[in-house]
Amino acid sequence: MNIITDKIIPEFYIQTFSLLFFPEDNNFSKNFESKNHIIISIDRNITVKICYNNKTAVKTEIFENKTENDPVIQAGKLFYKAAGEITGIYPPWGIYTGIRPAVTAGDILIKNDFNIEKTVKKLCGDYMMYKNKAELAVEIFINNFKRGLYDVRENEYSLYISIPFCPTRCKYCSFTSFTGPKLLKLIPEYIKKLTEEIEQTGKITKNMNLKSVYIGGGTPTVLNCESLKIILNAVKNNFNIEYINEYTVECGRADTINEEKLILLKSFGIDRISVNPQTINDDVLQKIGRIHTSEDFYRAFFAAKKSGIKNINTDCIIGLPGESRESMINTINTLIDLKPENITVHSLCIKKSSELKKEKYEISKNMNLNEIAEKYYKILINSGYKPYYLYRQKYTAENLENIGFCLDDHECLYNIYMMDELQTIFGMGAGAITKIVKNKKIERIANYKYPYEYIENDFQINKESNNIKLKILREE
Repeated sequence: MNIITDKIIPEFYIQTFSLLFFPEDNNFSKNFESKNHIIISIDRNITVKICYNNKTAVKTEIFENKTENDPVIQAGKLFYKAAGEITGIYPPWGIYTGIRPAVTAGDILIKNDFNIEKTVKKLCGDYMMYKNKAELAVEIFINNFKRGLYDVRENEYSLYISIPFCPTRCKYCSFTSFTGPKLLKLIPEYIKKLTEEIEQTGKITKNMNLKSVYIGGGTPTVLNCESLKIILNAVKNNFNIEYINEYTVECGRADTINEEKLILLKSFGIDRISVNPQTINDDVLQKIGRIHTSEDFYRAFFAAKKSGIKNINTDCIIGLPGESRESMINTINTLIDLKPENITVHSLCIKKSSELKKEKYEISKNMNLNEIAEKYYKILINSGYKPYYLYRQKYTAENLENIGFCLDDHECLYNIYMMDELQTIFGMGAGAITKIVKNKKIERIANYKYPYEYIENDFQINKESNNIKLKILREE
């Protein structure tokens, strides 16, 4: 796909749209030997011309330039209409490219004195969102606003601790997670390095107030009890966790969960865990590379309930290979019957580094995941769950979203703090990213991505630069 735009329109912006409509042709260049190309021009009019597979669509309007962002929005709308005309695809989030729709909805809602009708109309008009998506973004912001979940202070922070190891790698996974005996041998050295970083972070944050801790992965419970205990003790000895609002361990895989580990987690004050089936269809579990069955999930879930950990999340994914519309909804209904405090529904995301991408897996165009998403949403709402957490990713099937649902007063606070970038998050471990939030500005510090790099180096990619960023925390 060849793209040429007026200098006012960022080429990357149009490339992002192109992935929604033309995912099979995502190598962009300015070599016009290809018949497939996009041209955007601006003079008195703004014009978008798309030629693709012997089809051509041209959309043009009088160029309006009342604000700095107007030409970008105009170009986006024209592109959406032209690409839709060629492909028959009209993504439900319209031209909205951000990953945090609820944040955008909240900004507009506040500017419109909390007038929901005006806000939804603006989201549909400016971004061409489907009405149900605009209403979803507004609903989530209002739910969390009413609960006071956006009320945070600058001296508050949360912790993210990365355990990037798994028993096997799922075919849809693109995270930096290490599997196999050889790579799992890195765990002792990794834990030693991780505890050093935990100690260092404890010193940096000694004058701040810790609000939540999230140990994620990978699969943290791939570690044995001895290793888990070392990490949990490091957190306990270097941070004041007595008054935190939430302590999560993402257990994830049923094949890594047992009673001994659950008792250990409970003894350290962990009050939220994830036990993730992804689907209760055993054939699908096998196809995606998970080595547990639906029966293993039930065993792990009931063991977690028995442990007394008060907040249990279950993840599932719509769009997995081998699923039918009926089996996806059956998974949702099964989870509802179990009554976990959280149910998180992900839309399948086929990223470049995943096995599904290499296998060129495509979801049937007859599946209509958007319709399934609308159906599961209604089922969950009618069952007493409410949406509190929403984010979007590139390469997501049918340009859909991931939504966290919860029973009353069981929101995952860390997810809200992190996704909405409300407070500083200190990330520790390989692949973790620290976000320093200060005076409405955000500075990021990236750790080395791979465990062997992390072990061999001094945690962070650019320590000197990062020390300068850390000074921001001490500035008044």
